Amino acid sequence: MIHFLPLEAAADAPFAGGELAARIAGLKRALRLLEPSGHGPSCDEEDFGPIELTHEGARRCFDHRSERVIGSAAAGLDAVLCVRNEGLEAHSAAVDMVAETIREGLASLSELLRR
Repeated sequence: MIHFLPLEAAADAPFAGGELAARIAGLKRALRLLEPSGHGPSCDEEDFGPIELTHEGARRCFDHRSERVIGSAAAGLDAVLCVRNEGLEAHSAAVDMVAETIREGLASLSELLRR
């Protein structure tokens, strides 16, 4: 099973730049799992540099959006990996749907960080 940052612990603590980068990196790793041919984005946290959200509203919005994207990614990856663990190949349309959900989520988070 894929594990991202625990949401309960993250909800109680203020966001540090490293945690924001870790959430994004985790999503990019998930996307890379779905695209093993190397078409997924790099996933090194260092690629993001220091990410800071100083406005409380922006932090809450990032928290809410990232929880939703991470939840969708985890559910989709779990389904794909369960099928693969049975020795079967997941339907390509299902894999593409999970990958597209992650891409859209990353784009949404990226848009928020640019504001």
